[in-house]
Amino acid sequence: IHEQEAPGNSDPVERRGRVSTTMLRSLLLLVAATSAAAFCPALLPTSSSRSAAVQMSMVSRRDTLLLGASFAPLVLASSPALAEEAQGNWAEHQGPFSESEFADFKSTASGLKYKDVVQGTGESPPEGKSTVRVHYAGYLPSGSLFDTSYRPALFPFSLRNPYGPPMAFKLGERSVVPGFEEGLAGMKVGGKRIVYFDSSLGYGKAGAGPIPGDSPLIFFLELRSIGAGMAL
Repeated sequence: IHEQEAPGNSDPVERRGRVSTTMLRSLLLLVAATSAAAFCPALLPTSSSRSAAVQMSMVSRRDTLLLGASFAPLVLASSPALAEEAQGNWAEHQGPFSESEFADFKSTASGLKYKDVVQGTGESPPEGKSTVRVHYAGYLPSGSLFDTSYRPALFPFSLRNPYGPPMAFKLGERSVVPGFEEGLAGMKVGGKRIVYFDSSLGYGKAGAGPIPGDSPLIFFLELRSIGAGMAL
């Protein structure tokens, strides 16, 4: 017969195990509730959603505080993207572009101009139809932002990166305008580049949506990964 342990004198390892279990339960409930609200708010009035809400209410304030205090240092320590965001978004541009901004850009045979803002340290896309994942922001010369992949990420992905996933496409399949693909040439994973090209490498005389015909385009490109799989 084992002796019964006096209240308040439980083993520290056992106590830590109970706390970890409580934290994990709290995190899972938070993810479930937040995902339901983010992806399909219309589901909230259903019985299953009400059940999830009731379960959420059962998580004590102490559990939630423990969860936040425990995960915050891990998130900050493992997320260089959050540190970047604190210093400002590199792909933002205020006002019209001027010719002087492209004075130190290099030029290719097609007339595309580019400047490496950050030299990547990873691999470059191999020849052939490689899958690449790229964050981008596209501007008109007027400074108008017509498209971007830098959109806020949903929880819990926002814990790792403030932005949603980058755009994935295969090189050599004409799934993007020629200037966009050419602008990636020679980049390495982790690199950031600004490219400028005229309408012959963009949407031509016809234009597209908010892009008028014969308009040059400016793209801020960030090569996130090469190959299959997911990159944040």
